[in-house]
Amino acid sequence: MKHIHGNILRPFTMHACIVFIFSMMLLMIIPVANSSPPDAEMCAFLERFHGHVCPGSLMGLRLGLAAKEALNAHGRIEARTFALTCSVDGIQVATGTTLGNKTFTVEDRNDMYLILTDAQNGRQVEARLTQKAVDNGKSFRDLRSKSQTFTAGSPERSALEKEINAVLDWFRTAPDADVVTVKVLK
Repeated sequence: MKHIHGNILRPFTMHACIVFIFSMMLLMIIPVANSSPPDAEMCAFLERFHGHVCPGSLMGLRLGLAAKEALNAHGRIEARTFALTCSVDGIQVATGTTLGNKTFTVEDRNDMYLILTDAQNGRQVEARLTQKAVDNGKSFRDLRSKSQTFTAGSPERSALEKEINAVLDWFRTAPDADVVTVKVLK
């Protein structure tokens, strides 16, 4: 009887373990839906700092803001990213980390994501772009390239520029959950 009882409980015990592990994994992903997109003043500062407006710098800004909010550090933070792109400037503006003060490092692996660390307690979060954000970045690049084939002021170019601006506006205003995912690393 003991043997039968053990075999009956084993699947339930295994199921409980799987549910527990899956629940813990879900807790590691921090929802960013309640955080808000950057305000217009911050976007304008980023444009001045970076020298132009582009999805790359806005992606970095969104990664940095979401990661910083999730980390909730009250002291020095350190940032590390893995793409030497326009996103670097957005991350610096969002997090206050800089290459100059050595709180920001870039490892050029052509993989745009961010690891933000609380220097005091070692807690880390990772911020990545959603597939929708990546797709919108590619759409911007395609639209910009196509617009360059038309003369300035032409109706075709003007229509494409409206689409380009719509993509930029999406990066400025879309809910964080549409742009970024954040998870706790440690």
